[in-house]
Amino acid sequence: MKKKKTGGEARLIEHIEKTFRFPADRRLLLGPGDDCAVLRHALGRDLVITTDEMVEGTHYLARFATPEDIARKLTRMNLSDLASMGEVAPVSCVVGSGLRKDIPPDFTRRFMKELKAEALRYGISIAGGNLAGARENHFYMTVWGEAGRSPLVTRYGAKAGDLLFNVGPLGQAAAGLELLMKGGAAPKKFPGLIKSFWRPEPQLAAGALLGRRRLATAMLDNSDGLARSAAIISELSGCRVIVSVGEGACAPELRAYSARAGRPWRHYAVNGGEDYGLIFTAPERNLGEIKKQLPGAFVVGRVEKGSGAEIENFNGKVKSFEHF
Repeated sequence: MKKKKTGGEARLIEHIEKTFRFPADRRLLLGPGDDCAVLRHALGRDLVITTDEMVEGTHYLARFATPEDIARKLTRMNLSDLASMGEVAPVSCVVGSGLRKDIPPDFTRRFMKELKAEALRYGISIAGGNLAGARENHFYMTVWGEAGRSPLVTRYGAKAGDLLFNVGPLGQAAAGLELLMKGGAAPKKFPGLIKSFWRPEPQLAAGALLGRRRLATAMLDNSDGLARSAAIISELSGCRVIVSVGEGACAPELRAYSARAGRPWRHYAVNGGEDYGLIFTAPERNLGEIKKQLPGAFVVGRVEKGSGAEIENFNGKVKSFEHF
């Protein structure tokens, strides 16, 4: 991080540099304190890099977000991108933020403490970052990992005859956000849905397995919803994707909440994003192996010749998250 600062920012940067020390990571030759991070990298291995952010008022509201919530989700949503590429081992990251002048000092310390805990949980180091003033708080991360020896799985390889799969939660984060927006006692009645929104689990092991065994032809993480993911695969792979979500893909808690909310569970499963599971395609001949290796994977559609995406068994309006 760049220095030559005085006052509160200098003290905060000093605290960051002391907090984010990772002596066990011998690959990190130069971390926080300089203009760039330096990482030793093995020959013949590709670095896989992604970035994402959380903006107050767009991705969360301050009234229901703790600094720990933001740190956990920021880390996991970025690692989810690495998982979607197949056999990728997370290595390190840089983190930055734009902060309002009135942000409490305790907020930043709690955020950093949880951020380091997340880094240690997933075996990565924090190599540096940046701070700036802002009208609205926002937090961003760039994370990179090392690709394994198997080919990376992109969004471009789906073929007619493939099946469409999902592994991980489906629709639960959207329901959790809906509960948080309602406030009051409602969130306490469905803790699993709230956890799905704030603490998604990046499917690193599943992604690595699919890549290493070459089971998937195309893959992405479920950040924008199943309907949008199907449309992306259709467009980039040049095929038609039919989404057909069966009962087995719906978690009991989502089913219970859907009944209470008066909406079909497929509304959340089809439209809801930010679950950060994996949506992938694979030849039908791989179905048995996929179910054996990933019992939580469900068939949620199929791939045909043609173009576009279609949703079966769904009478509601299809919509997905848009930033603008």
